[in-house]
Amino acid sequence: MNISIESMRDADVPARLFEAALNQTSLLKAVLPDDIESQRERFVRDMRQGSPRSPVFTYPETDAARVEPLRQIVDEYGAHDEPLIRLIADEASKHLARFQACVSHEAERMTQALSDENGVPDEELLAEALEILRERKERTPPGEEQRFSAADVLKAVEKTLAAEGLTDWKPQIHPEMAARMSVRSGNRSVNIRADLRLGENELVGLVTHEIGTHVFRWENAHRVADVLCVRLSGATATEEGLAVWNEQRATGGKSLDPRFALRVVAVHTALRGSFVDVVHALLPFVPVEAAFDVATRVKRGLVDTAEPGGFVKDHVYLAGYRMVREHLDRNPDEHDLLMAGKWPLNRLSLLRDADVVSELGDDIRRPDERFIERARDLVRDISMAR
Repeated sequence: MNISIESMRDADVPARLFEAALNQTSLLKAVLPDDIESQRERFVRDMRQGSPRSPVFTYPETDAARVEPLRQIVDEYGAHDEPLIRLIADEASKHLARFQACVSHEAERMTQALSDENGVPDEELLAEALEILRERKERTPPGEEQRFSAADVLKAVEKTLAAEGLTDWKPQIHPEMAARMSVRSGNRSVNIRADLRLGENELVGLVTHEIGTHVFRWENAHRVADVLCVRLSGATATEEGLAVWNEQRATGGKSLDPRFALRVVAVHTALRGSFVDVVHALLPFVPVEAAFDVATRVKRGLVDTAEPGGFVKDHVYLAGYRMVREHLDRNPDEHDLLMAGKWPLNRLSLLRDADVVSELGDDIRRPDERFIERARDLVRDISMAR
């Protein structure tokens, strides 16, 4: 497929329709249990008493009409003459299948849909994850004081967005989340988990991960053409892998965040076992509360979490990091190209051929040394003001 900036912009209308349809059919919302906090309390209590049970989660009802915009895109653009527009229709069809699998809450159906999209951890990735966790456990470095609360994180995000001239993005504290922080480009929101506590270096890394990568990539893409904001199949591994790569650079690259290794172990175990099995696989490395949170990430979407499978995508953080790291080791000058749109690595040649980086010019947003140092200064200011 040969494309130009002009042909990208010709696809803006279906791209915007697809983005709106995605906002109505968020997979993360579809698999978010209603009762995480009460289930955490019960599970931790039962675990300490020696009788853990896999949670049975409940979910809100899903309005069937939510999928109609996706169906309309498939019907209207599936046979279009322009290959880029047909690509959007094909992605709409794939997302529709994934969403329907998630709202079914059927273990086999959902696991298959997520595995088709993200793959599964291979033995090499599992071995790498276990080695990261063993090395961390053997070193047992002193932990960074986690003195920043969710309210502090909110201030850091607000100040970072303001410093970057992105005041239309709105951070907010969310009462129940599986992730520490998440970005939703559809309504330009940054959600922060209510019980979050971080150390200074962790906060700088997380700001770089979420704002310096996820928000910046969307802003760069949106400036060129809306189709570059479209989340194509395979994009999650590139998106999260690049975010981890940027986070590593911001925090000095001393060691990879063990959470990404924990998630590989969790997905590997979840594919074969229950929620309790996942927790037991993680307990050699983290306390039960943290193990519960990681297990919830990979088992969310299921009603009976004793069943094998689940929302199996979290291995892409480490797998994507490895993939992006290898690409940038071979092509160190392509960081800006990766930052120029939301497309995955396997579509990068199209962005290269269309010379998207030149289109953005000197105003391309990137988490460079200036951004990282400013984020660190803002975090320190917040610390001093407490």
